[in-house]
Amino acid sequence: MPQSVLGFCVASVFLLAVGIGYSKDGPSPKCLQVGSEAFENIVTSRLHVSSDGTVFAGDNAEDTQSAFANVPERARGLVEQTIRDGKGFAAFGTKANSENQLEVRVLYLLEDADTCVTIQEKPERISPIYLPEEVSRALLLYFRQPTDGDRVELRSRLQAFLTKANEGRPTSTAPRIVKGAKPRRIDAQEYVKKWQGRFPQAMLESLARLQDVCNARNDGSELDLANDFVTGRDIDGDGDEDWIANGYGVFCTGPDGRRRQLAGDEKGATVWIMLADKGELQLTAELRMAPGDTIRQYDGYVVLDSKLGVYSLKGGALSEPLKSLPSGGTTVLTLSKALP
Repeated sequence: MPQSVLGFCVASVFLLAVGIGYSKDGPSPKCLQVGSEAFENIVTSRLHVSSDGTVFAGDNAEDTQSAFANVPERARGLVEQTIRDGKGFAAFGTKANSENQLEVRVLYLLEDADTCVTIQEKPERISPIYLPEEVSRALLLYFRQPTDGDRVELRSRLQAFLTKANEGRPTSTAPRIVKGAKPRRIDAQEYVKKWQGRFPQAMLESLARLQDVCNARNDGSELDLANDFVTGRDIDGDGDEDWIANGYGVFCTGPDGRRRQLAGDEKGATVWIMLADKGELQLTAELRMAPGDTIRQYDGYVVLDSKLGVYSLKGGALSEPLKSLPSGGTTVLTLSKALP
């Protein structure tokens, strides 16, 4: 890919570049992908430049983003113009640091021509006091916390939640040694090949990531799927059998034979939706759902009725949140802690 003008001007700043298709309403799909790879609970906010050249996120000029102060002077003008053109976004999310403490981080995404760049090598910690109101609210919603109040209340509540959540977290992420177990690495890509032909490639990649998590201690722990991991039925009304995979059916079996759930807990589970197109399954959506959330069938599309909102799924893409649940439809899955 040819180097963009922006990439050339900020050569002294780390740039992550991938091909994109520009979207005027929000981050381009590829820029959104870059952010999604950094955070499981990504929230994006458009960047702006104030009259004095300060970069801020959201609608309030006080929500300054100090990282832009480190942009080299020779590149500053072009970076600011990119943001003024509506092509700059801040991607926020939570991550555990080296001490296993949960914190808010940010990654800045800039679109230019056919590239997506970021001025950082990796997401950086940011204090909740600099978060736009909609970002604080979205992160609180992700953690099932109250979302009422103004931006000051939301920030305080998010900070209090993180402080409390970190109280019970171990302060070291070093792998624990299982007594009597010999170190055994497992090639996750090779391991999931036993499901090749059963699941689409994108689903196999998700399972490979889970296998890496399962065997993080290199003790030979293996991913295991319950017999009822998949529910097969036509969920979009086109006559083809589609698949719903329930994260409560994903287990990790250790060298001692003990089995633990890997993609679900008391707050919810990962759910994969695979829609059939001319008899071939495609991974259409991978999302987190809470117990009691439902998937509903309508004529030609699917509706996800969750605690985070109501969404329709049609043609392989999730919609913006719907104002209300469409009338009619049939419930095809209600997520529960026990497998259906």
